[in-house]
Amino acid sequence: MASVSAADLERFCYCPLSWHLGRQTEVRSEALERGSGRHSELGAELDGIVQGERKAGRLERFAVWTAILATAMALLGAMLLSTFDPVLMGQLMSIMALMWLLMASIILYRSASAPNPVLAGRREWWIALFAALGMATAFNAVPVLDVRQEQALAYQAVSVIILLLSCLCLYASNHMAEKVRRSRERTGVSAEIAYVGEGTGQGEVLHSSTLGLSGRPDYVMEVEGGFVPVEVKAGRTPRGPLFSHILQLAAYCQLVEEAHGPVPYGIIRYDKREDVIVFDDRLRALLRSKLDEVKEHMDGAAVHRSHDRPGKCRSCSRRELCPERLE
Repeated sequence: MASVSAADLERFCYCPLSWHLGRQTEVRSEALERGSGRHSELGAELDGIVQGERKAGRLERFAVWTAILATAMALLGAMLLSTFDPVLMGQLMSIMALMWLLMASIILYRSASAPNPVLAGRREWWIALFAALGMATAFNAVPVLDVRQEQALAYQAVSVIILLLSCLCLYASNHMAEKVRRSRERTGVSAEIAYVGEGTGQGEVLHSSTLGLSGRPDYVMEVEGGFVPVEVKAGRTPRGPLFSHILQLAAYCQLVEEAHGPVPYGIIRYDKREDVIVFDDRLRALLRSKLDEVKEHMDGAAVHRSHDRPGKCRSCSRRELCPERLE
């Protein structure tokens, strides 16, 4: 079965003759180069978001485990001491209070910055737990007698050093998370990124063996209820989503659905507007019909211009090669 790319489908729906000429001769233009450059920049920034969130998560986990280790060291010091003076216990409890309050701070920050509201809600329970532990230990950290306890110094020193390391990891994690937040603001991407089709972390080409279709969407977001492919279009913003762009997005919806899971809708992003396209049965049927039409012409059927709009011909990069162009 002949395979049709989503980009080929878009060019065919724009104009079958332009698509046919493009298959015969490679055409380069300033607009095409500009669009390609913009897609590469977007892909690199989106990949930076994905990698940055992974690094922030690793640093956050390291901060949590080092704080737990520091707590264990402080408890070990308390258990090994032969005396339980109020001052010593107050010092140990103070260290543990700082650790648990640090845990609450970590989770509070991550909850506030979580793109998924469900995840943010779950983290609120952990915030309350760690904050309560921190307050409880802090209230028990008031020294009553001024008694020196040299035996506890080693354990306290180690636990404080580990706690400082945990704080440094938290700082690095928050710094990375803030960098990612700014990138999300620039790109307008708020949901979790499941796939990036351009840039250094370029995703694999998706295939549909049932339809003979292939393609690589600009990026895919994971939302509640499924996955959402996004197609970014450079250049002017049309008054409404173009038919060719809708069919290209429909192809990506089909590919993502087969590769990852349910796709309720897709998004076409122009410079000044976003259009949400519902991926329903009607659009699925239209996609299949157009794919059959493309394959028919790939097998040798005659190809002609499909419109009577001179403006469309003037903006076509294959205008000079077209025998049916309109003046």
